[in-house]
Amino acid sequence: MPTPDFGVIVIGAGISGLAFARFYLDIHPEAQLAIIEENSCIGGVWSSTRLYDEFWTQSGRRMVGFSDVPLTLPSDAPSYYGCVEAKYVNKYLEDYIDSHIYRGNSLRSRIYLRQRVEKVEKTSGLWTVSTRDSRNDRQRQLRSSKVVIATGLTSRPNMPTFLLQHQKEFESPICHHKCFGEISKSLLDTPDCKNVAVLGAGKSATDMVYQSVKKGKDVSWIIRKDGEGPALFFTAPGGGRYENSTEKESRPQAIKAVVTQRPIKIGKRLCQASKISRPPPRKLWARFSNLGFIVDALRSFWCTGPLGLAQHDDFWDTLAQNVHVYRNDISSIKPHGIVLDDGSEIPADILLCGTGWKFDYPFFSKEQAHSLGLPHSPEEDSPEDAKFWKSLLESADRRVLADFPILKSPPPHKKSEVPTTTMRLYNCMAPLEDPSVVFLGRAHLSNSFRTAEAQAIWATAYFDGNVKMPPLEQAQREVAYMNAFSKRRYPSHGATGDYLFFELVWYTDKLLREVGLKSHRKGWWADWVEPCLAADFRGAKEEYREKWGF
Repeated sequence: MPTPDFGVIVIGAGISGLAFARFYLDIHPEAQLAIIEENSCIGGVWSSTRLYDEFWTQSGRRMVGFSDVPLTLPSDAPSYYGCVEAKYVNKYLEDYIDSHIYRGNSLRSRIYLRQRVEKVEKTSGLWTVSTRDSRNDRQRQLRSSKVVIATGLTSRPNMPTFLLQHQKEFESPICHHKCFGEISKSLLDTPDCKNVAVLGAGKSATDMVYQSVKKGKDVSWIIRKDGEGPALFFTAPGGGRYENSTEKESRPQAIKAVVTQRPIKIGKRLCQASKISRPPPRKLWARFSNLGFIVDALRSFWCTGPLGLAQHDDFWDTLAQNVHVYRNDISSIKPHGIVLDDGSEIPADILLCGTGWKFDYPFFSKEQAHSLGLPHSPEEDSPEDAKFWKSLLESADRRVLADFPILKSPPPHKKSEVPTTTMRLYNCMAPLEDPSVVFLGRAHLSNSFRTAEAQAIWATAYFDGNVKMPPLEQAQREVAYMNAFSKRRYPSHGATGDYLFFELVWYTDKLLREVGLKSHRKGWWADWVEPCLAADFRGAKEEYREKWGF
């Protein structure tokens, strides 16, 4: 058997990869651990290459950062109900990887930048990660006994095929939001770029619209007719103990899950099984449609469209007074112009795409993706496997509806259609039959820092053998249940079974409970009403070391 170069290889130096590396090395400071990063800098969505002036956090500063080092700001740093400019998160992460040193080696010294992962495969019990250096095209193979996939949710841009096929006809740049940080500092600062078109309706598209207006551009915003529609934006103020609405929403939404996931029969019956708690019949939705606040509240509960936080006092006025909005599809493009399906023509010196992300892993073969339980084409399942998972998911769906009657009657929504199976990872992380690999940052939740740290703790315990996966049949049932819950709870986004946006507290509590940790708990009443804070997990390292004899 070949000798491994490292004990653990982490692919991705965003917050999920960094959180795992830090906690794993906290427990195993002698470990040979390497972090592979495709970009020229660390941070993922918070990297320096992706920063722009109007990029702010959506969570307040108390929910941003890791538990062991608080996010501190200069005295003159602007803050909007706790939300801060993304550049301060970038600086925090850059300082973080310098300040964490294990056996004389910092986190930074363990990171290999500009390394694009081309293939990951397992042979003879070892993982081989094949990379290519973007600076000199040098290829390299690294081997390890364990591998952590931490590429997250915002690594691979999803670009409309039609635009890519006709880009030359446009004779102007067509750029995804991933490149907007660099575009904002270059092309948008030139006088030749006067007319900006933005395609998309979510938070990233809205940010590009707002930033372009602030740059003095004439902005046209194109929102597809067959999409989910424009994002629903929460106002920032929280009130009381909550610094902003993100803190406020994390608890009330989590309570709905916490009550029903724990064996509290009275609370479960009150919150989910009573007629009072159920939404009105489907035929009444239309009658409520003119009451915007009701429709918005329902839409936010079900996440039937994009969600975001309005982080500026002039947010609405800026958009309303300066942006041309088109609810149309693009029919064709021409030099420096876009033609819509109603015949309208929009002048454009650049087209910015807030069109989402791809959630696949191109460095795995189809066979590997299938065997690891990643979403894959249903045709790749054997007839026996297809029948087995179909039956399992149908049974899980019945149990979900029995546990959560409220989920039987969602409002009208755009149905989530994906050409793949559900994700078959235990806790949205671990393949059912290979304990040497985990996927971090795969689950969609409302706060990525809390999720990253909880997953890092669980993954460390899993690699250490201190968390045992249930027997295969039970694990399969639990995976199917989470898949079915995701589909029912989030009918517009949950098709792959890993969308748990408002289940932040339940999900992270579940992970730490399986590890046997409870120092993050605040007491029976505080657990229900206090906001989620980055500092909640600050005692986890010492508790873990004491519990498991490190």
